[in-house]
Order: sequence, then structure tokens, then C-alpha cells
Amino acid sequence: MRAYACLLLLPAWAAHAEPTLLRSEGVATTADGRVAYREVHWQQGPQDGAERWVEYRCGSGQPFARKQLPATRRPAARGYRLQDRRSGQTAELDVSTSAVQLQWREAADAAPVKARLALPEDAVIDAGFDAAVRQHWGTLLRGEPVTLSFLVPGRQRFYPLKVQHRGAQQWQGQPAQAFAVRLDAWYGAVAPGLSLVYADADRRLLEFNGTSNLRDAHGRYPQVRVAFQKPPLPASRSQWQREQDAPLVSACGVTAR
Repeated sequence: MRAYACLLLLPAWAAHAEPTLLRSEGVATTADGRVAYREVHWQQGPQDGAERWVEYRCGSGQPFARKQLPATRRPAARGYRLQDRRSGQTAELDVSTSAVQLQWREAADAAPVKARLALPEDAVIDAGFDAAVRQHWGTLLRGEPVTLSFLVPGRQRFYPLKVQHRGAQQWQGQPAQAFAVRLDAWYGAVAPGLSLVYADADRRLLEFNGTSNLRDAHGRYPQVRVAFQKPPLPASRSQWQREQDAPLVSACGVTAR
């Protein structure tokens, strides 16, 4: 009877247990091999819709930007908060079931813009394309392209984005799948595309090649390769707190290869 009572209590206890914090790191490099910045990703549990935090660091390790993404049932199109002390860029995007309310400032000396946009059914916001690839995994691997509506906050509009499977490959010794992402319109032929590599085993992003979503010290959006060598690993809440409390710097020093 006692064992049965414990089993009855287990679901209630599990429901209130705090999800494990997962931490991963990516390194963004430019075409000449320089480290442009580092990304530290934190996630409240393994689900795509779990709350997330991203910290962007100089090559020397000092944080210069942070992004917070709330938990959501629609991970491909969730809002976020961004503060970049290096460029002065800020963003606040709030997403409801039918609309996205955005406030965007391109740089410290730029005028802020505000807009309210209808949310397309196939909407993708920011890094939500990562979740979108997993959501459409079977369709893509069958060779069928997927078209999504991608939000560009600085222009206050959604653009058609086409994702297509490019084939299997080996990525640093592990089986992987490559995908191409491009604007699905006449200007897609002249706009820079993205290439993505995902692990076969757990469908996690291994490599991103394309335009960074952060401005560099010259006010440009550089082309970068971001590689995630290791899968997310459990980390302590105290470490998360220390990293979140570290002040953002307004400039990065010269970074060696």
C-alpha cells in the first residue's frame, strides 16, 4: 500500500520538478578563419519550445550581447529580447496567436521603429528556422522543398524562405544532413543564402553558414560559419546565474585565429 501511495505521488512531484538546464557553445568564424564571436546557448530542458537564453561573447570571452527567448508552444515563431552593447542594437518581439508586435533599433544612434504584423501560419522568427527544419524533417529528406515566411524585423515584414535538402554527408566523423536556405522570390538569386548541417542521430544543428544576425564593429552583418562541436550538456543554475550577471562590454579587442 505504501509503495502504491508513492507511485500516486510521483506524477505530481515530477510535474513540479525543475527542468534541467542545458548548455552548449558555438564558435563563429569569418572566411579568413578569424573568430568573430562565440555563442553560449542555455536551454530549460530538451524540448524545442523550452525557454532559452543566448549570450554572444568576444573571442576573449567577454559578453557583448544577450538574447532571451520565452517558452512557447510554437518554437518556429517565438518572440525574443535582444540587447547588443557593441552595436547598440535592441529588439523586443512579442508574439500572440495571430500577430507579432515588434520594437527594433538597428544601432545606438538609429531611431527605433515599431510595428504590428499579422502572423502567417508558416511564420519563422529569428533562429526559429532551427526548429522548423526539425518539424519538416521527413518532408525535406524526401526531397520536397519547404517554403516558410521569415520575419526580417529591420524591414518590418515577412519574406518567403525556401528550405531544401542537399544530401547526406560526414561532419567531423558523424553522419549528417545538409540543407540550403534561400529567399523564395526573384531577389533570392542575388540575396545571400544559408547552408545548415544537422546531425542524423539527434537532428541537432552542427553548422551554420550564412549572414550573422549581429552587426560587427563596422556596422555590417558579416558572413560567418558557426560550428557547434558538442551537444548540449547539463550545467548548474549557479553557472547560468554567473554568466547572466556578467556585465556586457561595448567593444571587443582584436581576436587571433
